[in-house]
Amino acid sequence: MKLHFDHALVARLLAHATAAKEHMPTFAQSCDPAFVKDGKVEHTRIPAGLMLVGDDGLYLMSNGMPALGDPRGRANLVAYAREADPETSPEDSYDIKRAAFGDDDGVEFLSADGIRNALEATAGGALWLDVTPSRISAPCLAPPRRNAGARRRA
Repeated sequence: MKLHFDHALVARLLAHATAAKEHMPTFAQSCDPAFVKDGKVEHTRIPAGLMLVGDDGLYLMSNGMPALGDPRGRANLVAYAREADPETSPEDSYDIKRAAFGDDDGVEFLSADGIRNALEATAGGALWLDVTPSRISAPCLAPPRRNAGARRRA
């Protein structure tokens, strides 16, 4: 299912994540030996990125620490998917979350580079992610193509 997010807000979340020196792990990252030493998560080893969260709707949030506060008093500023925002679509947000993300609540890490590429590819419009219970894909710019008609010089 293609989900759309406010481009400027996602860019703000990404800027927060990349500027932070420490990052909040997902559950999977908190169990990964690459990020844990002596039984404790080393927040400086967690890479910068965004978290796609599926619970009450679907939203993106920065993994930067400390959290980027929401002016409305929430602990974290989030970018809801337009299709799964419980404030604007309370009757549809849960069903869309289930169809796109699955029945269980959860968090998926999205790398800063992946989000940056998706923002570049969707400049001038909404950022979109294609989300299913088994995969997440994002748009990206194709690498420049070589001129097929150009001759190679030896």
